[in-house]
Amino acid sequence: DEFMNVKAASRDDVLAAHRVPPQLMGAMPGEKSAFGDVEKAARVYAINELMPVMEAMKHINDWLGEEVIRFNSYALLDEKTAP
Repeated sequence: DEFMNVKAASRDDVLAAHRVPPQLMGAMPGEKSAFGDVEKAARVYAINELMPVMEAMKHINDWLGEEVIRFNSYALLDEKTAP
């Protein structure tokens, strides 16, 4: 069905554009595939994608001279994996 092909391609484009692992967005694997460990994917996503954006946003605090942006620590990251 062409609609399903377009739908899958659109989903894949959105995931790629936002660099989000498919298992974190509720995408289902194909018939003969699997995504693997969801927690590991979440940790890698947090370290490689979220943390750099959060650090960049914290520079607004320096620019303003006061803390206006603050983030809670990510629950899946422990002291060993946090940058």
